[in-house]
Amino acid sequence: MTNTDTRVQRHMPRFMLVGSCVLTSSLVGVSCLDARKDANEVEECATLAVAGEDQSVVLNSTVNLDASGSSMTGDCPETAEIVYSWRFDAVPVDSTVDESSLTYNNTAAAVNSVFLPDQVGDYVLSVETCVDSVCASPDPVVIQVYSSDAAPIADAGPDVTASAEERVLLDGSQSYDPENVSLEYSWALVTVPGCSALNTDGIFEPTTVTPTVVPDCEGVYVVALVVSDSLQWSEPDYATIQVDAGDEAPVADAGESGEVPTCSGDVIELTGFGSYDPDGAPLEYQWSLISAPLDSTASDADFSDVTAAAPSFQWDVEGEYSFQLQVYDGDYWSAPDVVTFLVHGANANHPPVAIITGDLTIEQTAQCTTSNYVWTCDSCSSADFDLDGSTSYDQDEDALNYYWEVFDEGLETDSIPQSAFLTYSAPSRLAEYGVIDSETWDVRLTVSDCEISSTNDVSLTLTCTGTNN
Repeated sequence: MTNTDTRVQRHMPRFMLVGSCVLTSSLVGVSCLDARKDANEVEECATLAVAGEDQSVVLNSTVNLDASGSSMTGDCPETAEIVYSWRFDAVPVDSTVDESSLTYNNTAAAVNSVFLPDQVGDYVLSVETCVDSVCASPDPVVIQVYSSDAAPIADAGPDVTASAEERVLLDGSQSYDPENVSLEYSWALVTVPGCSALNTDGIFEPTTVTPTVVPDCEGVYVVALVVSDSLQWSEPDYATIQVDAGDEAPVADAGESGEVPTCSGDVIELTGFGSYDPDGAPLEYQWSLISAPLDSTASDADFSDVTAAAPSFQWDVEGEYSFQLQVYDGDYWSAPDVVTFLVHGANANHPPVAIITGDLTIEQTAQCTTSNYVWTCDSCSSADFDLDGSTSYDQDEDALNYYWEVFDEGLETDSIPQSAFLTYSAPSRLAEYGVIDSETWDVRLTVSDCEISSTNDVSLTLTCTGTNN
């Protein structure tokens, strides 16, 4: 073997390993083509993986991965394609990111892919490229994820009402971090009643999102919550626990405010029946007058009974009266509830409106027969006119009195008082063949409140026709 052959033989393993005819030729002093010919070798098709540049991004920003710089080397057929495979080699502690987080086309086998980091720290990924089952060494890329300057926000949850020795669940689940970083929780008792022996050690699992505490006596407890995103602590947020001995105060309900109709006389009717005790205890009532018109001399003495659930009150002049109700369950008085009534004078009374609906016309026929050119007809039967005055109304909502009058052709009057409805029975009458016989009655409805009345007049018509149909 010549010296030249010896050099080629010595360096041939390097040529086959790295697949670089440039390096090989530089070492052996021959061209790539000559070396291949001499060694009777052809460089196989392979790839070079390039994962792209390292990146630095803020938390919750999308990371774009790009392996488009990868290439094929060697003698590759025109139909050859690079197969890509991304993987995570390292992620920060507490991160749940993995290959399933690569969302581009929902696959890690794409030249470009993306993912959303969920924790601050370094994410190391690598891409492997293959062609015809020949794979190159994976190329790594480092994604450094940092947090912005925004601190997390603590939310200690709603205030709570509880009883002594009752386990109370605290709730910090509405706390959050602007970058959506996982939070660390720290709860503390900052205020307790003088009768309590509790301190922060009395909070069970104070580093969890929903710890518990058992108040040991009656009073107000204040808890504080701060949260951390591992870089910054939030400002504290507070919640109170109101603890009683187990009995809740009753609730007074003095009814709805309103206006007193003119026809109600000099009495205001009050009702406290909407009052209740959450524990179901029987109630005691206490009414009082808290304001009256300027010229009024009314006082608590004008109640029928200040301790009744629904007393009446005698007013003396027009204007606005306000009343207060408190109820007592044997242990606690309720907060007061106030109701106000506006009393109108006689000059504010409005007239009622009379309205009549119902049957105003009834048409009847009677059968007629003929014999020797003489017609004989049946009678038209009696008929009932049903009239309705119940839609009459009073603007002041005063109670109404009803009074009906029916006038026949002779102006005689039938009176039917105190009813919103009228049934007037018209008598039967003889029919004549081919003749339309009619009779009319005038009806008047009078409605009145305590002072003013109004009327409505209508006519009732009954027709009777003889026919042989």
